[in-house]
Amino acid sequence: MKINAINKTTFQFPPVLCMFVFFSILLSSLPATAQESVMFSGVDTLVDKAAVLFYQKKYQEALQLSEDVIKAHPDNPLGYLGQAGIYHLLMLNYRVRLFENEFDSVTTLAIKTGEKAIKQNKNDANGYFVLGASYGFRGLNRIRQGKWFRAFRDGLRGISKIKKAHELDKELYDAYYALGLYYYWKSAKAKVLTFLRMMKDEREKGIEYLKIVTEKGRFSSEEAKFALVEIYYYEDRYEEALLECEFLKSKFSSDPTWVYLIAKTLEKLHRWQPSKKYFTYLLQLLEESPYKSNSFFAECHYEIAKCAFEMGEYKTAVRELNLAFDFSKRWDKKKEIEGPLLDFDLVLKRMKKLNNQLENR
Repeated sequence: MKINAINKTTFQFPPVLCMFVFFSILLSSLPATAQESVMFSGVDTLVDKAAVLFYQKKYQEALQLSEDVIKAHPDNPLGYLGQAGIYHLLMLNYRVRLFENEFDSVTTLAIKTGEKAIKQNKNDANGYFVLGASYGFRGLNRIRQGKWFRAFRDGLRGISKIKKAHELDKELYDAYYALGLYYYWKSAKAKVLTFLRMMKDEREKGIEYLKIVTEKGRFSSEEAKFALVEIYYYEDRYEEALLECEFLKSKFSSDPTWVYLIAKTLEKLHRWQPSKKYFTYLLQLLEESPYKSNSFFAECHYEIAKCAFEMGEYKTAVRELNLAFDFSKRWDKKKEIEGPLLDFDLVLKRMKKLNNQLENR
């Protein structure tokens, strides 16, 4: 898989069909049972090292190491999935589409090798686990591309593989992460996706599954906490969202997505000063990154303006809102993706509302 050199050019609600994607495949080694399988032997440690490099913001080194894994183990789906995870996190954290082609290509290879792997070992729960995650990753990219039917198909395939993994190994608790997200979001989004309205409301079941993962998951405990933050935010359970953010702080305090989530949660709790502080810090992180999303910058400046307005700091509010409008004019939908909580169209409406409030005060 060819790696493009990382250059210095430049989350809407979580999709129902692809919320079982296992971001934290990168974060830990496989369980001991997987070590008995030749197809996973020796790969997990290298993928784990790539994850460490990623969180040190050594992105090119992380990608190169994942490429080394693929070259050494071309028939192992985990290497391809690990590389896809790096591309995914880069796009998610900085809201850019720079690596969509690479992402789609490597997830397709993960699926191809994963299908072969489970044919060779039909009782390997980890094989089904990785294959299900690969389908989920590809489906996520297809949603971003507007390929809804293909995304839906990948979503169904992915969840069926995850259910098979769970059937084979009830102690593979990371499967609960996938299932928890699936149960919650298919229920929560039934009000906007009409074909889901006849399904049973299983939101609480989904939340309980995610709680299990936070306690017992080997790969996905931290990602389950991130998922709970977004779910609690969506459910207006902001104190619980804040608590999950605090659990993640020690490791992810400089992660753009974490900073964004805690800043938004504090804003909902009307804790304007700390929210403003976190959004200011987030701008610093985005400035330091080689990846630029104008809509992300615009949203941050708007949020600072909103906090300033609520605290009576009107000059600051006007200045920050003007910066938000400046960035919004350079928004490029073809190069940028939506954030985890708001579509940018809604951010624009809120910017205009705040502008009217400032003009009429």
